Amino acid sequence: MYVLKFTDSAVADVRLIPKHLRNALRKELLDKVRVDPFGCSKELKEPLKEFRSFQWRGYRVVYRIFPELRAVAIVGVGLRSPQSTANIYRKLERLADAGQLAQGVLFSIRGFSEPPLE
Repeated sequence: MYVLKFTDSAVADVRLIPKHLRNALRKELLDKVRVDPFGCSKELKEPLKEFRSFQWRGYRVVYRIFPELRAVAIVGVGLRSPQSTANIYRKLERLADAGQLAQGVLFSIRGFSEPPLE
């Protein structure tokens, strides 16, 4: 099992999702991403190569996996429409260019120095 952590930006994204869908998405993240974050997602291309995308219903969840820490840093959540797809990736690319994506990931996994005990 992996620990799921959200960046501040991802938390803001999740708050935009209707509550009934938010709870269902949470369950999917716990049932799938927490158990096998590699198997339920696709690897992204440059400049987000170290990130993966998990698709659920009409939403896309973008995250980075830290296998040595058994942690997943969720960095963005957005709609899956063609226009929205470009928007979430552009937003993450802008954050990466400004160094804020790395900072958000670092803050989200802060305190993990060893894999969590099972």
